[in-house]
Amino acid sequence: MKSYLLSLPGRLLQVIRSRMLYKMLIVYSLLTLVPLIVVSTTFFARTGKLIERKATEEMQQNLAEKGNAIDDKLQQIKKRMLEMQAFNPLQELLKADANPDVGIAQEEEQAQLENTVVNWLSIELTEMQQRFGDYFDNYYVLTLSDKLYGTEKEVGLIHLKAYPLLPFEFRHVPEWAFFTDNDRLACVMNIFETSEEGTTSNLLGMLIVTLNPDKVTSLYEEYEEERFLITNSNNLVVSSVDRSQIGKVLDNRNNDLIVLKQKSRASDFVYIDLFHSTTGSVVRNQIEFASLITLLAWAIVFIVTYVFLRKVTIPIQRLTRLMRKVEQEQYFPIEEITSSDEVAILCHGYNQMIRRTKELIDTNYKNELLKQEAELKAIRMHINPHFLYNTLEYASIMSQSAERARLVPDILHKLSAIFRFSIHPGSMFVSLETELGFAETYLDIHRYRYGERLRYEVTLPGMLRNAAVPKLILQPLIENAVIHGIDRLEDGGIIRIRAEERDFQMLIEIENSSLGEEEQASFSRRTNKPRGLGSGLDNVNSRLRHHYGGNYGVTLQRGNGSTTVRLTMPIQLVEKEN
Repeated sequence: MKSYLLSLPGRLLQVIRSRMLYKMLIVYSLLTLVPLIVVSTTFFARTGKLIERKATEEMQQNLAEKGNAIDDKLQQIKKRMLEMQAFNPLQELLKADANPDVGIAQEEEQAQLENTVVNWLSIELTEMQQRFGDYFDNYYVLTLSDKLYGTEKEVGLIHLKAYPLLPFEFRHVPEWAFFTDNDRLACVMNIFETSEEGTTSNLLGMLIVTLNPDKVTSLYEEYEEERFLITNSNNLVVSSVDRSQIGKVLDNRNNDLIVLKQKSRASDFVYIDLFHSTTGSVVRNQIEFASLITLLAWAIVFIVTYVFLRKVTIPIQRLTRLMRKVEQEQYFPIEEITSSDEVAILCHGYNQMIRRTKELIDTNYKNELLKQEAELKAIRMHINPHFLYNTLEYASIMSQSAERARLVPDILHKLSAIFRFSIHPGSMFVSLETELGFAETYLDIHRYRYGERLRYEVTLPGMLRNAAVPKLILQPLIENAVIHGIDRLEDGGIIRIRAEERDFQMLIEIENSSLGEEEQASFSRRTNKPRGLGSGLDNVNSRLRHHYGGNYGVTLQRGNGSTTVRLTMPIQLVEKEN
């Protein structure tokens, strides 16, 4: 049972592939379903983005308005602090601390001055709380000797040493600290010595105001809990409804959250609005509705298509059965063709086809046999008759010399081997080793004529010995190398035959010494002989393309004093040779 279930998808696929009706149903269904899905998906994706963009723009506008409102409060605090630095008792207290030798001598006067400053700070704090809100926490005065005066002493300032190190953009302008002090926002101002002429550059101390972390949230109370945050430029939270987040780096890696930011114009703060997109549920409901409509439309199209295609495919199925009988050489015409549509035209064409099929098969088969026979005969008879004549003539001359007559049997033996190889019946392909052996025999006969003027080298890797090549494929090229290369050189030359594997293909190179370009042109003018190599190369190139296709063939490269012919063909192993 298990094996049957495993093979069920394969059987179902086989049934679908073997029936045009099923394939056309699937194609028509996809042509209907895919555009509907693409259009619906694109529409709702675009709609979702537009809704989300609109909501984001509204939220960004609200955040900008809220940020401006908070900035106004922060600017008012800084403005009031600038007014407070000219308070005379504050100046005297800080001068006394900065210059103890010149300052107040009596401790009683010192204590009275300190009480005056602290009371003044308390009055200022009360006034600010009544004027702006109860989020004002405390005022502090920090002297150059790190003495701290404030409206409260229980908490004080935790980061007392950090305030003098704050980087002020403008020394005389208050700045909001980029850190919190016991979760409190702090605004810090340098207090300089004032005189009748104005403020001097002598730093006396610092005035610090802190905001209550629990009550400062009233500035953005209209936002939902944990949605609005204030951070510094380094993404460190300095104000939040959830005090546990203060002092921590804002984590905005939640992909479900949309993060909006607004830079403060009154400080280095950044106002953050975190909210969840509400477009997802709306788009999801629309997608579900669209999916239902899409499936319903697809079902209707499927039924209508099935009924229509049945009327089209039944005659085609009948034609298919008759075509299968044609494969068995059983020719039966289609009868009772009543319609006049494209299917009827196809049936009439089939009837005409079967009347001519057998005749065409017989004719083409005979023509192919004649063509192959003629091609093989041309290959076997390709050996140049002049080569035979010259070889026999040279053997006759050698036989007249007693010393050289002993070489005649070897010449005739090699000559008979060449013709035996060329006319021997059998496969049209031989091993590369056999073909190169024939080439060496061919060159050996030429060496009897040219002597030391003709030298040759053959390089055959062991892995290519049994590679299949067309029979006599190298002979025309070697003949060209001898006639158009070695024969035209007074001192002769060398012929190198190399075989190698390159990029999973077999490359055979035939390189021979030859005249240079200028010498070749001079020789052609003097003897009225063309440069040659054309017909032999064309013949070999045509044979390679005939056997292996257009990606293979012969290329010719002429160099200074050498000519190289390259044959490219696939690596195939030859069958067992006789």
